Amino acid sequence: MKRRIPIYVFIIGAMVVASVLYGTGILGYLDDVVRYASLPFVRFSAAVGFEVADSTNQESVGALKTKVKDLEDRLAATSVDYVKLRGLEEENRLLRETAKFLSTSGYDYVGARVIGRKMDSHTATILIDRGSKDGLEKGMAVIAGDGIMVGKIISLSERVSTVMLITDERSRIAVSPAGAHKLFGLIQGAGNGVAQLTLVPQSEKLDRNDIVVTAGTEEKIPANLALALVDSVDSRPTEAFKSATILPLVSPDTLNMVVVLRASALSPQ
Repeated sequence: MKRRIPIYVFIIGAMVVASVLYGTGILGYLDDVVRYASLPFVRFSAAVGFEVADSTNQESVGALKTKVKDLEDRLAATSVDYVKLRGLEEENRLLRETAKFLSTSGYDYVGARVIGRKMDSHTATILIDRGSKDGLEKGMAVIAGDGIMVGKIISLSERVSTVMLITDERSRIAVSPAGAHKLFGLIQGAGNGVAQLTLVPQSEKLDRNDIVVTAGTEEKIPANLALALVDSVDSRPTEAFKSATILPLVSPDTLNMVVVLRASALSPQ
């Protein structure tokens, strides 16, 4: 019967052999060989890991971009709907005010739809779908809202008319202070959506946020139609007249429906 060698003898022997191999440098050499032999595998594993991580990142980034684009599209659609809604609300408000004004004013009128616009640094005109066949004439006042004059007809055919707005550089309208019945000055279009109030005597009171109205000196434009709001006043004591920058009471962008006051009843009955 063979005697078994105790396990501690093997352990001690292994430690002695390892010490000898390490002392002679052979163990270090074997370590380098093992590391060198396993280097391709390590590189391959790292490459696979990076590719997997990169693929995962690309998929995540792609999904995130898709989600962001979807949110942007939804926001844009919501913004467009909001703008349309506000436009309809403003149009509805102007129509209600116009109807109220006409029901109490007694003016003869023709309703018209805006079918074209021309707005630049010098010109401000709109095209409406009413003309001479509807009893319209050159020089007639065009209003919107609560009796606010936005311009006058400058040319027309049987079914279409061109309206020059008060900010057009060619526009000239005599005005009065609101609530007064006297010639006060002249509104001249300045382009770019604004106009100038000129020839106002220095003795006349004129402040920011005052409203000026038509003076009624033109044959086809009645008096007391609201025109514009005073924005800033330029007053120099050394000069006989003062001037002011004014702003329209109705934005041209909101004009979809307007009313033309016909000459057959310029004064309410």
